Amino acid sequence: MDVLSDVLRVVRLSGALFFTAECSSPWAIESPIQDLLTPELMPEADCLVLFHILTEGSCVVECKGLPAVKISAGDVVIFPHAETHTMRSHAGVKPAPIGSVFPVGSSEGLRQVAFGGGGEKSRFICGYLNCDQRFSPLTTALPPMLLVRSREDYAVEAIDRNGVRPAQVAGGSRTWLGTTLKFTISEAKAARPGNAAMLGRLTELMFVEILRQYMHQLPAGRGGWLAGLDDVHVGKALRLIHANPQRNWTVGELAREAATSRSVLAQRFTELVGESPIRYLAGWRIQLAKQLLRDGTNIAEVSGQIGYESEAAFNRAFKRTTGSPPASWRRKVLTAATALMAILPPADNWLANFFAS
Repeated sequence: MDVLSDVLRVVRLSGALFFTAECSSPWAIESPIQDLLTPELMPEADCLVLFHILTEGSCVVECKGLPAVKISAGDVVIFPHAETHTMRSHAGVKPAPIGSVFPVGSSEGLRQVAFGGGGEKSRFICGYLNCDQRFSPLTTALPPMLLVRSREDYAVEAIDRNGVRPAQVAGGSRTWLGTTLKFTISEAKAARPGNAAMLGRLTELMFVEILRQYMHQLPAGRGGWLAGLDDVHVGKALRLIHANPQRNWTVGELAREAATSRSVLAQRFTELVGESPIRYLAGWRIQLAKQLLRDGTNIAEVSGQIGYESEAAFNRAFKRTTGSPPASWRRKVLTAATALMAILPPADNWLANFFAS
Protein backbone atom coordinates (compact mmCIF):
# COMPACT_ATOMS: atom_id res chain seq x y z
CA MET A 1 0.00 0.00 0.00
CA ASP A 2 1.42 3.39 -1.08
CA VAL A 3 0.14 5.51 1.81
CA LEU A 4 1.04 8.89 0.30
CA SER A 5 -0.83 8.07 -2.92
CA ASP A 6 -3.79 6.81 -0.89
CA VAL A 7 -3.97 10.07 1.07
CA LEU A 8 -3.64 12.26 -2.03
CA ARG A 9 -6.38 10.24 -3.75
CA VAL A 10 -8.80 10.73 -0.88
CA VAL A 11 -8.11 14.39 -0.06
CA ARG A 12 -8.30 15.19 -3.80
CA LEU A 13 -5.57 17.73 -4.31
CA SER A 14 -6.35 20.17 -7.11
CA GLY A 15 -4.55 23.15 -8.61
CA ALA A 16 -6.73 26.19 -9.21
CA LEU A 17 -7.17 29.97 -9.61
CA PHE A 18 -4.09 30.67 -11.68
CA PHE A 19 -2.96 34.13 -12.68
CA THR A 20 0.22 35.59 -14.07
CA ALA A 21 1.85 38.66 -12.58
CA GLU A 22 4.24 41.21 -14.06
CA CYS A 23 5.72 43.36 -11.31
CA SER A 24 7.99 46.27 -12.19
CA SER A 25 10.40 47.79 -9.67
CA PRO A 26 9.77 49.23 -7.16
CA TRP A 27 6.97 46.94 -6.02
CA ALA A 28 5.74 44.98 -3.02
CA ILE A 29 2.60 42.86 -2.65
CA GLU A 30 1.20 41.35 0.52
CA SER A 31 -0.57 38.02 0.24
CA PRO A 32 -2.34 35.57 0.93
CA ILE A 33 -4.68 34.85 -1.91
CA GLN A 34 -7.27 33.24 0.35
CA ASP A 35 -8.33 36.69 1.55
CA LEU A 36 -10.06 36.98 -1.83
CA LEU A 37 -11.79 33.63 -1.66
CA THR A 38 -15.29 33.96 -0.30
CA PRO A 39 -17.18 30.96 1.01
CA GLU A 40 -19.28 31.12 -2.15
CA LEU A 41 -16.23 30.74 -4.43
CA MET A 42 -14.43 27.93 -2.62
CA PRO A 43 -17.00 26.59 -0.16
CA GLU A 44 -15.44 23.19 0.48
CA ALA A 45 -11.70 23.87 0.23
CA ASP A 46 -10.53 22.79 3.66
CA CYS A 47 -6.84 23.23 2.90
CA LEU A 48 -5.03 25.77 0.72
CA VAL A 49 -1.40 25.57 -0.42
CA LEU A 50 -0.20 28.82 -1.97
CA PHE A 51 2.60 28.90 -4.54
CA HIS A 52 4.51 31.31 -6.77
CA ILE A 53 6.71 30.30 -9.70
CA LEU A 54 9.14 33.05 -10.68
CA THR A 55 9.65 32.90 -14.45
CA GLU A 56 11.75 36.06 -14.90
CA GLY A 57 13.70 38.46 -12.67
CA SER A 58 14.14 38.19 -8.91
CA CYS A 59 12.44 39.17 -5.67
CA VAL A 60 12.61 38.91 -1.89
CA VAL A 61 10.05 36.76 -0.06
CA GLU A 62 9.21 37.53 3.57
CA CYS A 63 7.01 35.61 5.97
CA LYS A 64 6.63 36.51 9.64
CA GLY A 65 8.97 34.55 11.87
CA LEU A 66 10.97 33.13 8.94
CA PRO A 67 14.24 34.32 7.40
CA ALA A 68 13.74 36.42 4.28
CA VAL A 69 14.83 34.63 1.10
CA LYS A 70 15.74 35.91 -2.35
CA ILE A 71 14.45 33.91 -5.28
CA SER A 72 15.51 33.96 -8.92
CA ALA A 73 14.04 32.99 -12.29
CA GLY A 74 12.98 29.34 -12.31
CA ASP A 75 12.51 29.12 -8.52
CA VAL A 76 9.30 28.08 -6.78
CA VAL A 77 8.13 29.17 -3.33
CA ILE A 78 5.32 27.22 -1.65
CA PHE A 79 3.35 28.03 1.51
CA PRO A 80 1.81 24.71 2.64
CA HIS A 81 -0.26 26.45 5.34
CA ALA A 82 -1.18 29.50 3.22
CA GLU A 83 0.70 31.80 5.59
CA THR A 84 0.54 35.56 5.11
CA HIS A 85 3.64 36.68 3.25
CA THR A 86 5.09 39.63 1.34
CA MET A 87 6.97 39.62 -1.94
CA ARG A 88 8.96 42.72 -2.92
CA SER A 89 11.57 44.00 -5.34
CA HIS A 90 13.71 45.43 -2.51
CA ALA A 91 13.52 46.65 1.08
CA GLY A 92 11.67 49.81 2.00
CA VAL A 93 8.76 49.48 -0.42
CA LYS A 94 5.34 49.61 1.26
CA PRO A 95 3.38 46.50 0.24
CA ALA A 96 -0.01 46.74 -1.42
CA PRO A 97 -2.59 44.13 -0.39
CA ILE A 98 -3.06 41.65 -3.20
CA GLY A 99 -6.78 42.37 -3.18
CA SER A 100 -6.06 45.84 -4.56
CA VAL A 101 -4.20 44.53 -7.60
CA PHE A 102 -5.81 41.15 -8.24
CA PRO A 103 -7.56 41.13 -11.63
CA VAL A 104 -11.21 40.37 -12.19
CA GLY A 105 -10.28 38.68 -15.47
CA SER A 106 -12.43 37.17 -18.17
CA SER A 107 -13.57 33.66 -18.86
CA GLU A 108 -10.89 33.25 -21.55
CA GLY A 109 -7.26 32.63 -20.67
CA LEU A 110 -5.35 33.27 -17.48
CA ARG A 111 -6.02 36.29 -15.33
CA GLN A 112 -3.18 38.82 -15.40
CA VAL A 113 -1.72 41.26 -12.88
CA ALA A 114 0.40 44.25 -13.87
CA PHE A 115 1.77 46.25 -10.95
CA GLY A 116 4.68 48.43 -9.88
CA GLY A 117 6.74 51.51 -10.68
CA GLY A 118 7.80 50.75 -14.24
CA GLY A 119 11.38 49.61 -13.61
CA GLU A 120 13.02 46.17 -13.82
CA LYS A 121 10.42 43.45 -14.26
CA SER A 122 9.77 40.19 -12.45
CA ARG A 123 7.18 37.76 -13.78
CA PHE A 124 5.30 35.06 -11.88
CA ILE A 125 2.79 32.25 -12.19
CA CYS A 126 0.69 32.32 -9.00
CA GLY A 127 -2.11 30.27 -7.59
CA TYR A 128 -2.97 27.62 -5.07
CA LEU A 129 -3.59 23.96 -4.65
CA ASN A 130 -6.61 23.02 -2.59
CA CYS A 131 -7.83 19.90 -0.86
CA ASP A 132 -11.48 19.25 -0.15
CA GLN A 133 -10.43 17.49 3.05
CA ARG A 134 -7.94 18.66 5.64
CA PHE A 135 -5.70 15.71 6.48
CA SER A 136 -3.96 17.14 9.55
CA PRO A 137 -1.06 14.66 9.87
CA LEU A 138 0.09 15.54 6.35
CA THR A 139 -0.37 19.32 6.53
CA THR A 140 1.17 19.69 9.98
CA ALA A 141 4.20 17.67 8.86
CA LEU A 142 5.15 20.37 6.36
CA PRO A 143 7.19 23.50 7.18
CA PRO A 144 5.75 27.01 6.72
CA MET A 145 7.70 27.47 3.48
CA LEU A 146 9.22 25.20 0.84
CA LEU A 147 11.60 26.58 -1.76
CA VAL A 148 12.77 24.97 -5.00
CA ARG A 149 16.07 26.38 -6.29
CA SER A 150 16.44 25.97 -10.05
CA ARG A 151 20.10 27.05 -10.04
CA GLU A 152 20.83 24.23 -7.59
CA ASP A 153 19.46 21.52 -9.87
CA TYR A 154 15.92 21.98 -8.51
CA ALA A 155 16.82 21.09 -4.94
CA VAL A 156 14.10 21.60 -2.31
CA GLU A 157 14.78 23.72 0.77
CA ALA A 158 12.60 23.64 3.88
CA ILE A 159 12.30 26.98 5.66
CA ASP A 160 10.97 27.15 9.20
CA ARG A 161 11.53 29.08 12.43
CA ASN A 162 14.95 27.44 12.78
CA GLY A 163 16.20 28.77 9.44
CA VAL A 164 16.84 27.23 6.03
CA ARG A 165 17.43 23.49 5.74
CA PRO A 166 18.91 22.60 2.34
CA ALA A 167 17.91 19.46 0.49
CA GLN A 168 20.04 16.37 0.13
CA VAL A 169 18.36 14.61 -2.76
CA ALA A 170 19.63 12.45 -5.61
CA GLY A 171 19.77 14.26 -8.94
CA GLY A 172 17.36 12.01 -10.85
CA SER A 173 14.21 13.17 -9.09
CA ARG A 174 15.32 16.80 -9.37
CA THR A 175 15.57 16.39 -13.14
CA TRP A 176 11.96 15.16 -13.21
CA LEU A 177 10.85 18.16 -11.13
CA GLY A 178 12.77 20.52 -13.38
CA THR A 179 11.08 19.10 -16.47
CA THR A 180 7.63 19.51 -14.89
CA LEU A 181 8.38 23.14 -14.02
CA LYS A 182 9.56 23.89 -17.54
CA PHE A 183 6.33 22.45 -18.95
CA THR A 184 4.34 24.53 -16.43
CA ILE A 185 6.07 27.76 -17.43
CA SER A 186 5.64 26.95 -21.12
CA GLU A 187 1.93 26.24 -20.63
CA ALA A 188 1.43 29.51 -18.73
CA LYS A 189 2.85 31.44 -21.68
CA ALA A 190 0.60 29.70 -24.20
CA ALA A 191 -2.93 30.87 -24.98
CA ARG A 192 -4.52 27.54 -25.79
CA PRO A 193 -7.84 25.88 -24.94
CA GLY A 194 -7.75 24.04 -21.62
CA ASN A 195 -4.89 26.24 -20.40
CA ALA A 196 -6.08 26.57 -16.79
CA ALA A 197 -6.98 22.90 -16.44
CA MET A 198 -3.59 21.81 -17.82
CA LEU A 199 -1.78 24.14 -15.42
CA GLY A 200 -3.80 22.68 -12.58
CA ARG A 201 -2.66 19.16 -13.37
CA LEU A 202 0.97 20.20 -13.88
CA THR A 203 1.16 21.95 -10.52
CA GLU A 204 -0.42 18.97 -8.79
CA LEU A 205 2.42 16.84 -10.18
CA MET A 206 4.92 19.49 -9.13
CA PHE A 207 3.65 19.53 -5.56
CA VAL A 208 3.60 15.75 -5.20
CA GLU A 209 7.21 15.52 -6.40
CA ILE A 210 8.23 18.24 -3.95
CA LEU A 211 6.50 16.30 -1.18
CA ARG A 212 8.45 13.17 -2.09
CA GLN A 213 11.75 15.03 -2.13
CA TYR A 214 10.99 16.68 1.20
CA MET A 215 10.07 13.32 2.73
CA HIS A 216 13.32 11.69 1.65
CA GLN A 217 15.51 14.55 2.87
CA LEU A 218 14.12 14.63 6.41
CA PRO A 219 16.99 14.39 8.90
CA ALA A 220 17.15 11.66 11.52
CA GLY A 221 15.04 12.49 14.56
CA ARG A 222 12.63 14.70 12.64
CA GLY A 223 8.99 14.07 13.53
CA GLY A 224 5.79 14.25 11.52
CA TRP A 225 3.57 12.04 9.41
CA LEU A 226 5.98 12.01 6.46
CA ALA A 227 8.79 10.87 8.75
CA GLY A 228 6.43 8.18 10.03
CA LEU A 229 6.09 6.78 6.51
CA ASP A 230 9.85 6.21 6.42
CA ASP A 231 10.00 4.68 9.90
CA VAL A 232 10.40 0.88 9.84
CA HIS A 233 7.62 0.08 12.32
CA VAL A 234 5.36 3.14 12.11
CA GLY A 235 5.48 3.02 8.31
CA LYS A 236 4.40 -0.61 8.39
CA ALA A 237 1.52 0.19 10.76
CA LEU A 238 0.38 3.04 8.50
CA ARG A 239 0.43 0.75 5.46
CA LEU A 240 -1.63 -1.84 7.34
CA ILE A 241 -4.24 0.74 8.36
CA HIS A 242 -4.54 2.14 4.85
CA ALA A 243 -4.67 -1.30 3.24
CA ASN A 244 -7.48 -2.50 5.56
CA PRO A 245 -9.23 0.48 7.17
CA GLN A 246 -12.40 -1.55 7.73
CA ARG A 247 -10.60 -3.97 10.06
CA ASN A 248 -11.07 -3.39 13.80
CA TRP A 249 -7.37 -3.04 14.48
CA THR A 250 -5.92 -3.06 17.98
CA VAL A 251 -2.50 -1.64 18.81
CA GLY A 252 -1.39 -5.17 19.71
CA GLU A 253 -2.38 -6.54 16.29
CA LEU A 254 -0.64 -3.70 14.48
CA ALA A 255 2.48 -4.19 16.59
CA ARG A 256 2.65 -7.92 15.87
CA GLU A 257 2.40 -7.37 12.13
CA ALA A 258 4.90 -4.52 12.31
CA ALA A 259 7.34 -6.79 14.20
CA THR A 260 7.61 -4.67 17.32
CA SER A 261 6.12 -4.47 20.80
CA ARG A 262 2.81 -2.84 21.59
CA SER A 263 4.39 -0.21 23.85
CA VAL A 264 7.12 0.69 21.37
CA LEU A 265 4.68 1.09 18.49
CA ALA A 266 2.23 3.14 20.56
CA GLN A 267 4.96 5.50 21.73
CA ARG A 268 6.76 5.82 18.39
CA PHE A 269 3.52 6.23 16.40
CA THR A 270 2.32 9.01 18.71
CA GLU A 271 5.70 10.75 18.63
CA LEU A 272 5.83 10.84 14.84
CA VAL A 273 2.22 11.06 13.72
CA GLY A 274 0.93 13.10 16.65
CA GLU A 275 -1.85 10.75 17.72
CA SER A 276 -2.34 7.13 18.68
CA PRO A 277 -2.78 4.42 16.00
CA ILE A 278 -6.44 3.88 16.91
CA ARG A 279 -7.23 7.59 16.83
CA TYR A 280 -5.49 7.83 13.47
CA LEU A 281 -7.58 4.91 12.19
CA ALA A 282 -10.79 6.61 13.32
CA GLY A 283 -9.82 9.87 11.61
CA TRP A 284 -8.85 8.13 8.39
CA ARG A 285 -12.18 6.30 8.29
CA ILE A 286 -13.99 9.65 8.34
CA GLN A 287 -11.80 10.90 5.49
CA LEU A 288 -12.77 7.82 3.48
CA ALA A 289 -16.43 8.30 4.39
CA LYS A 290 -16.38 11.84 2.97
CA GLN A 291 -15.00 10.54 -0.30
CA LEU A 292 -17.64 7.81 -0.53
CA LEU A 293 -20.45 10.22 0.35
CA ARG A 294 -19.33 12.61 -2.38
CA ASP A 295 -19.33 9.72 -4.82
CA GLY A 296 -22.97 8.94 -4.01
CA THR A 297 -22.51 5.76 -2.00
CA ASN A 298 -25.46 4.82 0.21
CA ILE A 299 -24.87 5.79 3.85
CA ALA A 300 -25.46 2.26 5.11
CA GLU A 301 -22.91 0.96 2.59
CA VAL A 302 -20.41 3.63 3.64
CA SER A 303 -20.61 2.58 7.27
CA GLY A 304 -19.93 -1.04 6.37
CA GLN A 305 -17.10 -0.28 3.96
CA ILE A 306 -15.11 1.68 6.52
CA GLY A 307 -15.58 -0.74 9.41
CA TYR A 308 -18.55 0.41 11.50
CA GLU A 309 -20.81 -2.30 12.85
CA SER A 310 -23.95 -0.21 12.44
CA GLU A 311 -25.17 2.85 10.58
CA ALA A 312 -26.05 4.49 13.89
CA ALA A 313 -22.47 4.13 15.18
CA PHE A 314 -21.16 5.63 11.94
CA ASN A 315 -23.62 8.54 12.14
CA ARG A 316 -22.46 9.37 15.67
CA ALA A 317 -18.77 9.19 14.76
CA PHE A 318 -19.23 11.27 11.61
CA LYS A 319 -21.21 13.99 13.40
CA ARG A 320 -18.70 14.06 16.25
CA THR A 321 -15.91 14.78 13.76
CA THR A 322 -17.61 17.04 11.20
CA GLY A 323 -20.41 18.64 13.22
CA SER A 324 -23.10 17.28 10.88
CA PRO A 325 -24.66 13.84 10.27
CA PRO A 326 -23.66 12.22 6.95
CA ALA A 327 -26.89 13.02 5.08
CA SER A 328 -26.78 16.72 6.02
CA TRP A 329 -23.09 16.94 5.21
CA ARG A 330 -23.63 15.48 1.73
CA ARG A 331 -26.55 17.82 0.98
CA LYS A 332 -24.41 20.80 1.98
CA VAL A 333 -21.55 19.70 -0.28
CA LEU A 334 -23.82 19.11 -3.29
CA THR A 335 -25.61 22.44 -2.78
CA ALA A 336 -22.28 24.27 -2.60
CA ALA A 337 -21.06 22.58 -5.80
CA THR A 338 -24.25 23.54 -7.63
CA ALA A 339 -23.90 27.15 -6.49
CA LEU A 340 -20.29 27.21 -7.64
CA MET A 341 -21.28 25.97 -11.10
CA ALA A 342 -23.78 28.84 -11.35
CA ILE A 343 -21.35 31.65 -10.49
CA LEU A 344 -18.21 30.49 -12.34
CA PRO A 345 -17.72 31.37 -16.00
CA PRO A 346 -17.71 28.41 -18.40
CA ALA A 347 -13.90 28.22 -18.64
CA ASP A 348 -13.67 27.73 -14.89
CA ASN A 349 -16.39 25.10 -14.57
CA TRP A 350 -13.78 22.32 -14.38
CA LEU A 351 -13.17 23.59 -10.83
CA ALA A 352 -16.82 23.26 -9.88
CA ASN A 353 -16.91 19.81 -11.45
CA PHE A 354 -14.05 18.87 -9.17
CA PHE A 355 -16.12 19.71 -6.11
CA ALA A 356 -19.20 17.96 -7.44
CA SER A 357 -17.41 14.77 -8.49
